[in-house]
Amino acid sequence: MIEIESKYKALLDNVKTTVYEGLLKLGLTKGESFGIYYELDLLNYLLGTDFESNKDMEHELGTFQAFAKDSHIPLLISHEGSRFRFLVAPDGVAYINEYCSSSDFLKELISLAGSHTFTLEQVLAAFKNSGQEYTLREVEDAEFEYVISFQDKDFDPYLYCFHFWQGHGHYHRLLEYSYKKLFEEI
Repeated sequence: MIEIESKYKALLDNVKTTVYEGLLKLGLTKGESFGIYYELDLLNYLLGTDFESNKDMEHELGTFQAFAKDSHIPLLISHEGSRFRFLVAPDGVAYINEYCSSSDFLKELISLAGSHTFTLEQVLAAFKNSGQEYTLREVEDAEFEYVISFQDKDFDPYLYCFHFWQGHGHYHRLLEYSYKKLFEEI
């Protein structure tokens, strides 16, 4: 069981944190499921695999689906075009809402971002309030001005990318792999 758990941990953590972020932004509606789309390359990254075909990944995801269900996150996985759709069942969404919030950091950040009138100083205060060490980078990119990440990737593995313009702030939360794929062309 430990081998399977370590193999599937990153993907299940990603599913849970993505659903949790969505719940913080949209709220919980009892009885609703939650859908996430993954490309083959991101699934390979999260699983530590190198499948070249969707068919091989489908087989692997069948085993992952059973693991997720055993971890209280029942979901359906389908292959749609070039992507895989993970549909987390309503009881999985409710479980994530109740048991999978890792810290108050994401709540604070999303509450701040919901106003769209937040500043870099307010964002940095939210990072500081987490009690974790973080890094801030200024980037020269058309999409973002700042990228902030926690040094402890077990606490939070995401890159938080911010853009401020005319008194409004916007952010995106990306895995390092996704950031590099989008902006550094890996």
